[in-house]
Amino acid sequence: MAKIIVPHANEREKEMFKKLNITLVDSISEQELEKVLIDYLKRHNVLHLATCRDNEPRSTPLEYFNNGLTVYISSEGGGKFANLKANSKVCYSICDPYEPAEDFFGASGLQGWGIASTFKKNDDLKRYEVIHQYSRNRDVLKKYGLEEVASRINFNVITIELIKIRYLDLRKGFRNVMWEREEKRKGEQDKM
Repeated sequence: MAKIIVPHANEREKEMFKKLNITLVDSISEQELEKVLIDYLKRHNVLHLATCRDNEPRSTPLEYFNNGLTVYISSEGGGKFANLKANSKVCYSICDPYEPAEDFFGASGLQGWGIASTFKKNDDLKRYEVIHQYSRNRDVLKKYGLEEVASRINFNVITIELIKIRYLDLRKGFRNVMWEREEKRKGEQDKM
């Protein structure tokens, strides 16, 4: 279960958006929003992953694939893994190109917060194969005859389980609509 938060426009904003032929979403079900978010994730393949260690943030553009709202990244290595070992909390962003001169209200993108876990392919080959079935590159590797080469690489796999997502696409009526996993909110309330 997830909580959905749909910000509401004030009267002045409603009037402005109406003049711009923008109708903001007033409410949306969890299932409807999840479908919108999953479709957005499927239409893209690069995210910017933010990790942090010793109070030093790092943002890395990475190719990803997803199964529902769970995001996977295969990587040969890098500083992000030292960061993830020290701090599993991550944030990522994905966006479309934005040309304000053409459409000032045409920005669209999402930001996701979650908990990352990692493993090496050769340490859990069965798990890797289950996850890899969602990869979009399987056909590309085959097309270029790179399957065998890729199979020899002991990839690191990052799995991101989302805690919350903020989604913006004014032209489709979404103005910072939030999806937040219920379990996370309950855990936060227990700490208070």
